[in-house]
Amino acid sequence: MGTGPDTAAANERRAPLPASLWLVLGALLASSYAVKLAVFHLAPNMSYADVTFQYLEQAHQLMYGRGLLPWEFVSGARPWLVPGLILPGMEAARLLGGQAQAQIFGAAAVCSLVSLLVIPPAFLWGWRAAGTVGAVVCGAIAAYWFETVYYAGQPLQDTIATFLLVPGVYLAYPDGPARSFRRLVWAGLFLGAALAFRIQLGPIVLLVGVWVARLDIRRYAAFVLGGIGPLLFLGLLDWATWGMPFQSIIKYVKYQSASIGETGEGRFGFVPWYHYPGWILAYWSGAFALIVLTAWVAVKRLPLLLAIPAFNLAVLELIAMKHPRYLYPGVPFVLVLSGIGGSLLALRLWEASTPRWRIAGIGFVFVALTSGLLGGFGYFAATFSLGRGTILATRAVNADPASCGLAIAPGSSWWLSGGYVYLNADKGLYGITAADPDFKARNAAFNYILATTELPGQPLEDFAGLGFEQVACFANGTRGPACLWKRPGTCTPGAAPPLKASLPPWLEEARP
Repeated sequence: MGTGPDTAAANERRAPLPASLWLVLGALLASSYAVKLAVFHLAPNMSYADVTFQYLEQAHQLMYGRGLLPWEFVSGARPWLVPGLILPGMEAARLLGGQAQAQIFGAAAVCSLVSLLVIPPAFLWGWRAAGTVGAVVCGAIAAYWFETVYYAGQPLQDTIATFLLVPGVYLAYPDGPARSFRRLVWAGLFLGAALAFRIQLGPIVLLVGVWVARLDIRRYAAFVLGGIGPLLFLGLLDWATWGMPFQSIIKYVKYQSASIGETGEGRFGFVPWYHYPGWILAYWSGAFALIVLTAWVAVKRLPLLLAIPAFNLAVLELIAMKHPRYLYPGVPFVLVLSGIGGSLLALRLWEASTPRWRIAGIGFVFVALTSGLLGGFGYFAATFSLGRGTILATRAVNADPASCGLAIAPGSSWWLSGGYVYLNADKGLYGITAADPDFKARNAAFNYILATTELPGQPLEDFAGLGFEQVACFANGTRGPACLWKRPGTCTPGAAPPLKASLPPWLEEARP
């Protein structure tokens, strides 16, 4: 009988998970949650307008009855799932006396809690394939990898759906296709929940279903039985909030498939096919070759975990609208394969001379350092600072007891602002330009102006001759700086109309 590391790992994994590894898993969960909240607090950013206006702003509107409405929430092309998910965290912060900053942190706390769902499956995949070393290394990757740490605090349908997708895939495919009907029902529940949050994951869910069920009708029935509940909940939620079951899906498909909104040529996100491989290479940079090598070592054990990201990339390449976060649903599976392959290679090299717990510890440190270096100094690092100046400027307005209203300049750049959700509830939000003929009358509504631009080098509006003094400019990452202007005195709230989101001319609901 063989006595190599593969055999040792196989013998180890047949035993129940020891108490020591349960403690390790608990420590990974607790420390991952702490790291994610610390990073969110220490590195405030506003990288995605969707985070602010599709989700945080809408939860704020549920709390206070005010908020900017983007076209998706005018037409009903977004479900209320994400705003509803983060609302309890924001409401808890409000009840404890917290204002805008604390409420946003409350939303991040909820999302970060959901993100922990990725860790147990990765840990158990590692345990099944490479014993203690695999469990620790794969668990560390799931807990601390820089992309997951970043996305954990961002309420996005893409990422929340991924956090639900991973346990669904594990339940269906622990070390091969699962056969237990009950287990597949639970897998269907998680996969259905992932679909409810992000219907665009349909191709991945279909791939998993066919890969696992094959020609077994009973397995398909288990998937459907588990998945129908979350999807029916989405339909009922849309019916209750928009007046029609599944309206958020129907309207989204209607507008996006017509190549309007954000998919037309020359608009944001319409980029050539090679941007996806370019983003992958840039984000993983120096670790790319190592990740590919170690993942390839493990792919024969769990081929579905490579099929998922490959299939996701192939589907995404067919769609005109491209964004790096759309790749994220495949990332955890590649990293699990990499963790397993790296663990097996380490065992083959050092198990004869080094205790497994020491190999596991070295792997843990290596993962944490690699993630920290890539996230802190690699191409992805800019994401952690994008939009930070706008947040800091808005916090300065909130911190001034004399502030009573903030204007965004120009008002047409409302999507670069923090909206109402970043502003304390006792302050109004407006839009203005220096060239406004009614500027003198309207500026009575606010005593602060925030001027910013999408790109550095673009000219900022100047209010020096209009009774305002520039008090600070904050770096905004790869965007133009966020410059704050202030005038003395108080505010007359009705002197200017509140800021509203501009609606695209093609939107049917925007027609008079």
